[in-house]
Amino acid sequence: MRKGRVLAFLLLIIAIVYGIYQYTPLIRGNGISIVVDSPKAYYSPNKEISIHVNDRYAGIKSIKVKIISLNTDVVLFEKRFSDPFVRSFNLNFKANKVVPEGKATFVVEIEDYSKSNYLNGFTKRISFPVVVDSTPPKVILLSGTGRISVGGTALAVFYVNDVNLSNIYLGVRHDGVLDKFKAYRADKVFSNPHVYMSFFTYRLSKVKDYSTDIYATDKAGNISVVHIPVYYNSKPIRKSKIKITDGFIKTKVWTILQREGLSKKETLLGDFLLVNDVVRAKNAAKIKQICSSSQSKFLWKGRFEQLKDSKVTATFNDKRLYYYNGKLVDVKYHKGYDLASIRNARVNAANSGRVVFEGYLGVYGNAMLIDHGFGVFSLYGHLQTFLVKEGSYVRKGQYVAITDTTGLAGGDHLHFDIVVDGYYVNPIEWWDRNWIKTHIYKVIDESRTRLSLINQ
Repeated sequence: MRKGRVLAFLLLIIAIVYGIYQYTPLIRGNGISIVVDSPKAYYSPNKEISIHVNDRYAGIKSIKVKIISLNTDVVLFEKRFSDPFVRSFNLNFKANKVVPEGKATFVVEIEDYSKSNYLNGFTKRISFPVVVDSTPPKVILLSGTGRISVGGTALAVFYVNDVNLSNIYLGVRHDGVLDKFKAYRADKVFSNPHVYMSFFTYRLSKVKDYSTDIYATDKAGNISVVHIPVYYNSKPIRKSKIKITDGFIKTKVWTILQREGLSKKETLLGDFLLVNDVVRAKNAAKIKQICSSSQSKFLWKGRFEQLKDSKVTATFNDKRLYYYNGKLVDVKYHKGYDLASIRNARVNAANSGRVVFEGYLGVYGNAMLIDHGFGVFSLYGHLQTFLVKEGSYVRKGQYVAITDTTGLAGGDHLHFDIVVDGYYVNPIEWWDRNWIKTHIYKVIDESRTRLSLINQ
């Protein structure tokens, strides 16, 4: 009887100890979480590793990060903590260690100060496959427009040999900002999947100091930057004075405020500035968003056409000085051409393409945008009605709309823009047959010649 009681007591003690060991967090451990933000599927010693570690129950004892490649462990980071109360740790570093390129395994091992594993602490290990890639993409400039004027358009064609690209674009740096232009895959033009094209422009700059480069990043984070030599030509800027009247504000400006759902300001001048500044900026953002997606092929051919039988009443980059009651109240640069013909003239498509937008667009009134491919768009503003539907393909010269005075127009005319990747460019170049030949077709022909040498 006495032996039975002792045995039962021992079993009870064992059960209590086991329960404490099994269900007390500090003893049991297993509270470690590991989040690897970088790398994912690709690893490069040139890219920062980012890992977040947290232990809910005990302090972190040690961290080890390594890569197993060709049956060899390459330790990227290792640290032991003497303080047993460190519960979380953020790890951000560049390993800068040579690892053979190819398939490998990325490993993170964390050991804590819990009493698990016979008081030796709990260890958590995560691993996943990666591709080690430390070679930046190879970028070769095939050809490019040698000269560009402010607001002009240029074309660059380049070859990139890395099939694991994550991002590629052409950048123009000026005035502390970087204008980005999409690099479109031009395999349909060159019958080669490694060739890209970018149309770009030089916007007005205060310092007139531009730097043009191709930026290519692969999935491992390796970056290549290749400079494009471009010579800049400045052009004089015309100025024009525009008198704003109370009647113009009460008719044109108030109509736009109502369409935009905006409340009037305390003064008529406030109403005008609200439209000329805020609504105009909103319209520009909408245009840029629409022009962020374009087909990677030429939908157009030859020079672009001006509105038939029209007269130019305002040109590109005119510096418009707005006066109200004899005082200068605002300054804007005109981003296109104003073309006047007969009242309610039929508007012809400047070139072949796809209608990607038609509808109300603030200061432009009823407007239409046509995608011509490779980031080139034409915009038609101050329209009355549309003769084609959004989504339809149109031919060069096809009538697509009727002019009117919608938007901020003072009289019946067509506002015409050429837009490259959301940036306005000078339409006069695109109307010029010789410019198309020397600045686009010639660049493409030169690129084909050089590409044939690379392929040998």
